[in-house]
Amino acid sequence: ISTPFRQSCQGITLVESMVVVAILGILAAIAAPSFKSTIDSNRRTAYANQLLEDLALARSEAAKRGGRVALCPSSSGTDCLAAVPVTSFASGWIVFVDTNNNGSRDEDEILLRVHEALPSGWLAGSNLGQNYVSFNSLGYALSTAGGFQAFTAAICSASVVCDASTTASQTNLIVSSTGRVRIKAYN
Repeated sequence: ISTPFRQSCQGITLVESMVVVAILGILAAIAAPSFKSTIDSNRRTAYANQLLEDLALARSEAAKRGGRVALCPSSSGTDCLAAVPVTSFASGWIVFVDTNNNGSRDEDEILLRVHEALPSGWLAGSNLGQNYVSFNSLGYALSTAGGFQAFTAAICSASVVCDASTTASQTNLIVSSTGRVRIKAYN
């Protein structure tokens, strides 16, 4: 006795595939806004870490060289910005040996590092009120006149209000008068 051979179809139909794609699209649309805030938070932290790294470099070089090393906002990569707007660090910055203690890079002073501008749409401002941050040979953040340079630099997307006193959706880089640099992130 033989049994008839039944061929069974394996797989999915076009309608089933379209339903799965529609469900995946809905889930992606729901999840996208939460990913944007995570990506923005990671970018803020990365930009703050870049500025922190260069401030730490300036401080350690000042101690190593036994003299003043400064960091200032710079759009050219060779000279400090003359007038410092609130968003000055967004245009980039330079680290240099400030041999004449004037807080501005002169042609004969050693350029240690150049950092390019932040991507469009990102702000990095501070409440420093001066054109530079400088460290003496003991690692203190001091102005050329000898006053302490404690300040906060705020990094955020240009779509939010960003200043040193705001705490929503920004990352603050805080420099104490002793020269210690730390990061405080807000979501």
